[in-house]
Amino acid sequence: MSSNNLGLDYFSVDVNILSDAKIIKLIHRYGSLGFTTYMILLTKIYMEGYYLENSLNDLVYMLLAHIPGKYVSGKNKLQEIILYLAHLDLLDKELFTQNVITSKGIQERFLLATKKRKTQDLSKYWLLDQLEELVEDKEDLPVEEQVNVKPNKKERIRNRRVKDIEEQAPKKHYLTSCLIEYRYIQEYSLDIYKYNDLFEELSRAYDGDLLYQAVRYLCNYSSRSNTKIDDKFNFFESSIKKNLIALTKETPSNSVMDMFNKLFKDNS
Repeated sequence: MSSNNLGLDYFSVDVNILSDAKIIKLIHRYGSLGFTTYMILLTKIYMEGYYLENSLNDLVYMLLAHIPGKYVSGKNKLQEIILYLAHLDLLDKELFTQNVITSKGIQERFLLATKKRKTQDLSKYWLLDQLEELVEDKEDLPVEEQVNVKPNKKERIRNRRVKDIEEQAPKKHYLTSCLIEYRYIQEYSLDIYKYNDLFEELSRAYDGDLLYQAVRYLCNYSSRSNTKIDDKFNFFESSIKKNLIALTKETPSNSVMDMFNKLFKDNS
């Protein structure tokens, strides 16, 4: 039996799950470890209902109880996989930043599995707008027994502010931390693992001080620019690589900042 009245005793899995584009991307990137991580999370969520309230760090320890450490390559691998699940929208991004683990798909399957329940409170962290499309014969229930709907936007914002969010992100490259300090990205950005990988790559090819100056300048340039950046990671990656190549060809007579100013003036 489930551990509480809201939880499920079992949940269904679509036989075509391995053909789902998001699952294909997950397996392509992280193999069987990625898929196993996702299925364990689903099991833990449905044992409790349709969401978990856990920090990223707590989720990792929960997973390690079922995935032996010898199968996890790198101490931050599970954190990366969980972040990637949110990146793929297999977990809801906004609620993820509040240490709440759920998604529309998770809630749809939960609602279908519990459609015969006469009463249940779905007001907390509920993402679906139309319960009627998924629950049959809802209109036949007495008003007091109908499913509670999610709170309105103001109530969700108020509830969000009441709870302090303790950030439990994976270990960051020191240059990734600089991006957070300069407010180029948020401290719980889902692209943190991408920046970590990028800086590891660049650190093997360029001097650390030059990289730091490049990061600082790009952040300042972004904050001053009126141009809207739709994909911050792609903009940052292409800009820093292009400028580092150009800078290494410059003569050392000028300072690093002078070279950056000249580069951006030439590109504008």
